[in-house]
Amino acid sequence: MSVIGFDIGNENCVIAVVKQRGVDVLLNDESKRETPAVVCFRGEAAVPWGQQDPEVQNELKLLPFETSEGKDGGILIHLKYLGEARTFTPVQILAMLFSNLKDITEKNLEIPVTDCVIGVPSYFTDLQRRAYLDAATIAGLKPLRLMHDCAATALSYGIYKTDFSKTGPTYVAFVDIGHCDTQVSIVSFEAGHMRLLSHAFDSSLGGRDFDDVLFVYFAKQFKELYNIDVYSNLRASIRLRTACEKLKKVLSANAEAPLNIECLMDEKDVKGFIKREEFERLASGLLERISVPSRKAMADAGLSVRKIHSVELVGSGSRIPAISKLLSSLYGKEPSRKLNSSECVARGCALQCAMLSPVFRVREYEVQDAFPFSIGFSLDGAQISTGSNSILFPKGQPFPSTKVLTFQRSNLLHVEAFYANPNELPAGVSTKISSFTIGPFQASSNEKARIKVKVQLNLHGIVTVESAMLVEDHIDDSARRG
Repeated sequence: MSVIGFDIGNENCVIAVVKQRGVDVLLNDESKRETPAVVCFRGEAAVPWGQQDPEVQNELKLLPFETSEGKDGGILIHLKYLGEARTFTPVQILAMLFSNLKDITEKNLEIPVTDCVIGVPSYFTDLQRRAYLDAATIAGLKPLRLMHDCAATALSYGIYKTDFSKTGPTYVAFVDIGHCDTQVSIVSFEAGHMRLLSHAFDSSLGGRDFDDVLFVYFAKQFKELYNIDVYSNLRASIRLRTACEKLKKVLSANAEAPLNIECLMDEKDVKGFIKREEFERLASGLLERISVPSRKAMADAGLSVRKIHSVELVGSGSRIPAISKLLSSLYGKEPSRKLNSSECVARGCALQCAMLSPVFRVREYEVQDAFPFSIGFSLDGAQISTGSNSILFPKGQPFPSTKVLTFQRSNLLHVEAFYANPNELPAGVSTKISSFTIGPFQASSNEKARIKVKVQLNLHGIVTVESAMLVEDHIDDSARRG
């Protein structure tokens, strides 16, 4: 049996496996270490349209297919498959992607694969986490844990290091600038132990936003010079975005770069040119946003920048020199790029899978993650007080974690879990999590039954009601007679 780590990126996926001599990244059918996070259907692409949520609308504009709103309020994806119009849910599409990754893994290892750990952004909601688990299960996988991306990166960084201070914790900041998001975590390392102190994020700021700066710049330029409107042509827009992404990488190593595309639109060849200085000026607003989650992570961890031993910079959007310069100014030290920016999450997930698997032996190493949101509970619409407030699992709570609630009821219990602080969530996310109906309970007397309910924030970061039991108050004979 093998233990697998999956990093499901917005653009690409990486598969890692723990073997006797370490962690290997598997090659796909094209002998590449990264597999596109794409499910292909033969047929014509449609123009996207969809839901009213601004974040959803922004995403749908970038996708070459039609969508609609399902009966449950979710998204339905309309595609042509084998000559017929079909409708799929995002979970079904994600399950197809997992199935492909599972096939790649089994071809490499030549054995069946089930156990895995999957990397997810720390800002994922309960609903998104459940969707990942459902999709993986449909694909025949058994996720042992959904692991936060920065936690996986920190594990792949810390488990092999032997030079941590023996007089106290070593604090490291992990900055992950992915294709569509930015995540920052502060981690405390000691011998045989790592503890996540804080998570912060911008769920709508990543490398593609810097690509978009170049896209808008050249789209305007080509309108003026060639009288073509790339916004009106989906194929031209995709080609220009692809060229801008490559141009961004060239600017990472050069002070200036040209852009040339043959037959972009209306059979016209186009040429452009930009200096890195101009690119950084155009992206100044994005660069300012990069510092926000870093400052927030530091504040939530209760640390000053002087306490930070090193800053580890990863992710596909991390190669922009201006970002390194910004982080150097913020933390007072040059960010390190010693980790493989595209593989560290998958490697950390594979290591965690080995630790959780009952059939694999690895060195003793404790991973203690923290949950980024506050979770409260309500009973019949009224918030449940737990001490001085209604928060059952506070922000920064280590998890998995279990709490026991006690109620006195003579009928059914209707309990709801919710995110207690909307300001902690990504924009537009509902505060509702789950609702649970417990009972009915019948006490031995006419009085209300006393019920103990065990609530868990589990290893996946999902809220569950583990059990509910009736507690009988036993009164001995002497008490009765007295």
